[in-house]
Amino acid sequence: MIKRIANLSILFLLSVLQLQAQSRKQLEQKRKKMQQDIEYTRNILKKTSAKKSAALHNLNTLNVIIKGQEEVIGNLKEEIGETEAEIKVRNFHLTELQKLFVEEKLRMHKTIIKAYKTRKNANELAFVFASSNFRQAIKRLKYLKKLSEYRSFLIERIQEKKDSVNSGLMALQKTKTEKNFLLKDEVSEKNKLDTDKREKSKMVSSLTSQEAQLRKKIRKNEVAVNKLNATISRMIAREIEAARKRAASQAAKTGKKPTGGVTRTASSGKKPAAAAQGTVTLTPEARELSNSFAANAGVLPWPVERGYISQGYGVHAHPDLAGITLINNGVDITTNEGGSARSVFKGTVAAVINIPGQEKAVLINHGEYFTVYSRLTEVYVSRGQTVSSKQNLGKVWTDEEGKTILQFQVWKGQSKQNPANWLAGK
Repeated sequence: MIKRIANLSILFLLSVLQLQAQSRKQLEQKRKKMQQDIEYTRNILKKTSAKKSAALHNLNTLNVIIKGQEEVIGNLKEEIGETEAEIKVRNFHLTELQKLFVEEKLRMHKTIIKAYKTRKNANELAFVFASSNFRQAIKRLKYLKKLSEYRSFLIERIQEKKDSVNSGLMALQKTKTEKNFLLKDEVSEKNKLDTDKREKSKMVSSLTSQEAQLRKKIRKNEVAVNKLNATISRMIAREIEAARKRAASQAAKTGKKPTGGVTRTASSGKKPAAAAQGTVTLTPEARELSNSFAANAGVLPWPVERGYISQGYGVHAHPDLAGITLINNGVDITTNEGGSARSVFKGTVAAVINIPGQEKAVLINHGEYFTVYSRLTEVYVSRGQTVSSKQNLGKVWTDEEGKTILQFQVWKGQSKQNPANWLAGK
């Protein structure tokens, strides 16, 4: 019974070790992915760091790096914690294996003594010939055979237990070595973080002394962005009206009432003037597309193959520069030079727009929802064209400061959405 409990304990410990190994593997994969993303972001920062005019973007990028660095350190702490827990389990596992090894050796010792007593006054052959009859001789032969087999079995078991102990020792040492490497990595990442924070402090000091120029530059960009947003709003109103007419026409043919809901502007709460009844009416096909788009909230693919959000959605004070307010109707996604914008979902190109200061933009209709891809220097699609998910729409513009930024927006009717809530987590 005690032996059975010991074996069950060993099996339980092995399952615990397997789960811990899987957890550590997942944490390691997550950390390596974050480190790759940080390296990608650093490479982009290196290309724009020489441009003084890109200082605000560089600061935003450095903030992304610092945040990522802090997440890596947090992940390393989790890995170290998991490793320490694994070391404790492995120590206990090794102790149990050593106990079983000692038990097997003791069992072998008892068997040898028993065999010795059997052969104390005669050898095995004499022991058989000393039988009183043939049947007893057969029994003694079988006994000696079983005794020999049992000794061999015990020798194998002892060797197995010895091998298990040695394997346990090696695994324990390997885990301890891995912990030491993780501790070194933690120190290395902390040093990088300290360097980044010092660099950030210098950037903030430099930019603070240029507040007037920064405000002027931000204002100039806002003018261009406002023109883009006003144009987008008009285009969406046009699409809403066109959708209403299509739904009404189809309803007249089929006798079925079109579906729809009231769309209000995010700022005033008023119905959009361009929609005659203030209602977004859709054909069954458009409603199905719209519902499908909505069902993919939080898991839509990114509008670039690789990149990072260098400026978030909404109106918010700059985290480091006092008196500087940032306004964004979407998200700015910085990508590598030569990168392409791609559709996040299937739909129809509603418009291709040209806005001075923002280059070109593509508006895609997804039923009740719309996505916008601006700051494109080349466009590969045209109005009315049906596009699929991840289809290339155009080349992202690299401006005179060396920045390659896609401005990405999501609208529900005339209401702006936070695109970060729609995109899949990285």
